[in-house]
Amino acid sequence: MDDPDAIAGAAMALYPESCRGTPRLLCLSENATYRVDLPDGGRRVLRVHRPGYHDADEIRSELAWLDSLRRDGIRTPVPVRGLDGEWLHHVAPPGVAGRHVVMFDWIAGTQPTADIDPASFARLGRITARLHRHSRQWSRPPGFRRRAWTHATMVGPDAPWGRWQEARGLDRTSHDVIAHAVERIGAELAEYGQGAERFGLIHADLRLANLLIEGEATHIIDFDDCGFSWFMQDLAAAISFFEDHPHVPRWIGHWIRGYETIARLGQADLSILPALIAQRRIQLMAWGASHAETAQVRALGPGWNARSVTLCRDYLAERLARTIAG
Repeated sequence: MDDPDAIAGAAMALYPESCRGTPRLLCLSENATYRVDLPDGGRRVLRVHRPGYHDADEIRSELAWLDSLRRDGIRTPVPVRGLDGEWLHHVAPPGVAGRHVVMFDWIAGTQPTADIDPASFARLGRITARLHRHSRQWSRPPGFRRRAWTHATMVGPDAPWGRWQEARGLDRTSHDVIAHAVERIGAELAEYGQGAERFGLIHADLRLANLLIEGEATHIIDFDDCGFSWFMQDLAAAISFFEDHPHVPRWIGHWIRGYETIARLGQADLSILPALIAQRRIQLMAWGASHAETAQVRALGPGWNARSVTLCRDYLAERLARTIAG
């Protein structure tokens, strides 16, 4: 039996008394994320990992990167050590299928919406540039292993997030439009290449839901999907689910200006953005197809897939590139 609530409750015994509290479900997506309310009024976050998505070595690799980023002065979620001194635990109560769990310190802040101040994207750009600078310079520890987010693993037939072909409401014409876009995206990315200056370890899911705004500070959370991909993929992910929002040109412009206060972007990096944005939207269609009954997908509304097809048409006609350029 799969029961993340039971696992969250049983996990409390693995941590010091000061970290034990009442787990309350915050979000159920790839993982089950719980807010842990402590008796003294404090809070922690407990992440109960989805079965079969990341193994123990991959999760330890994520935590190793978080630790290295913090040592470099970049604020990241702080894992809590259990009584055994470890960050990662496997919890399997009697009669319940086991899962990996990690507890983190609570980070204060508000999750932004599409009404976010565009200036926040400038801060996000600066933070992302620091992440990328660290990634390029970091000597990863032996055994470090994270998924590679390539064209095949994002929109290919065996992509971990599912198949875009199974998205609801696609007729033959829509299917052909997306298939044509996928083919062209693949060709553009092959030409762009995976050189070390363009492809490396990134967050890979820097969408609004994974940001917390606290005053003038923007905090990045949820590195669960961090892996190897194009550095500019972090910008494509930043506008996830809102790729056709009218504020996208302003968001992107602020992000680029913020990024370039830390690191330079070449014309090829800017020119690949339409392909990466279209690819991300298609990847999200696949995710939506495999998570069709979740609250997150239902909240997108019935017209979201149709707008995704329109975005692919705009990409193929180069209207998306003109829109991004403002």
